[in-house]
Amino acid sequence: MSLKFLLFSGVVRLISLFSTGLLAVLSRPLGWLTWRASKTKRASTLRNLSACYPDMTPRDRQKLARESMRHYVLLALETGIAWYWSRGRLMAQFKPAAGLEHLEDARSKGKGVMFLVPHSGSWELLQLWLNQDLKMYSLYKPGRYPEFDEKLLRKRQRFGGTMAPTSSAGIRVLLKALKANHNVLILPDQDPSDGDGRFAPFFGVQADTPVLASRLCRQTGCAALFAVCRRTADSRYQVHLVPAEEAFYSEDLDRSLAAMNRGVEKCIAIDPAQYLWAYKRFKSRPEGEPRFYSP
Repeated sequence: MSLKFLLFSGVVRLISLFSTGLLAVLSRPLGWLTWRASKTKRASTLRNLSACYPDMTPRDRQKLARESMRHYVLLALETGIAWYWSRGRLMAQFKPAAGLEHLEDARSKGKGVMFLVPHSGSWELLQLWLNQDLKMYSLYKPGRYPEFDEKLLRKRQRFGGTMAPTSSAGIRVLLKALKANHNVLILPDQDPSDGDGRFAPFFGVQADTPVLASRLCRQTGCAALFAVCRRTADSRYQVHLVPAEEAFYSEDLDRSLAAMNRGVEKCIAIDPAQYLWAYKRFKSRPEGEPRFYSP
């Protein structure tokens, strides 16, 4: 094992001893340091907010950006919780979910359910929450370090989840799972790196939008729900489930993708500060458009 891997594992194990309240306290100075130290993340956060909330005052935009960076740090700090807390201890931190009736309705159709999970709140803990009662399948992108990958996969599959690589073979795993009436988790708000995307409006800005969710839904007839794990003011968690618009199920791919992006917008509206605004969502541009982010 490499020294880097051992140090990382040791830090994660250490922070797993902390309470969620202490993690929230630590996130404030660490969030401030991250904001000050990372010029790139700071710039992309402010650029995204200026595009998505053009009517927001600069002062309010700065406040939202800094709070978003704090939640970015909290996501990293929660790795210890996600990896090492027992099922009972972890689930005791969750308040009753909002929108459970939508899940019951989706499951009553007798088919698999697609969970569309934006980069908002604690999406790593959300996956574990879903794993405990549902047979979940999701994709992961293999990294450069096999020992990190092996541990990450093991931890993400706690409580019964199944991970498949972001490849044609992995997509076949998801398709097979849905056809068998199992459930899948897909991230709907990534800029596709493999070119398998199409431009659709997101907060009124054209964004390269992944087509996988729409195509899998059309192929299998599954139901689709958006899901967010929101951090609450008392350092607990609450899952919010939001049904996809009827337009998401359209045979018209452009209409479906626009509806999916509107669903992501609804998830962000639950608590805008918890969205990952530092992500370069608009990196890819339609032909002829200038670069969105500064070099």
